Amino acid sequence: MVDKENIILSTINVTKKFAGICALDNVCIDVHRGKVNVIVGENGAGKSTLMKILSGVYADFEGSLLLNGEEVHFASPKDAMEQGIAIIHQELNLIPHMSIAANVFLGRELRNSFGLLDSKKMNSITNKLLLRLNCNLNPETLISDLRLVNNNW
Repeated sequence: MVDKENIILSTINVTKKFAGICALDNVCIDVHRGKVNVIVGENGAGKSTLMKILSGVYADFEGSLLLNGEEVHFASPKDAMEQGIAIIHQELNLIPHMSIAANVFLGRELRNSFGLLDSKKMNSITNKLLLRLNCNLNPETLISDLRLVNNNW
């Protein structure tokens, strides 16, 4: 039995072609609130293409996206982020001269009432995320000071 009330995001017949090559063909999925939603498949199956559509990286595709039952179209990743959808790419694309917290909030920085970056709040939130992951790191640590394998994790 499908619980339609807890579907927060749906794709309906999403198709994406690159120079005539079909990367996605009529894909339909439902993302459920409060559940672990997993997309698996072989290399070349279209997982990354679908994620880029959902996060606004690819705005040109056939089909529909429904967010909380309403049709949406994201012209950019910023549009998707404003609706609460973001993607963490599997590639390690971090800014080495910035802190852990600054990288976590990159593109969605928090600002105070004066319009200045609210580093204290971003550090606090990042610290809570790190603790939740059992990661004993200071959010102000520069990415360049981290090792790929960290004994503190």
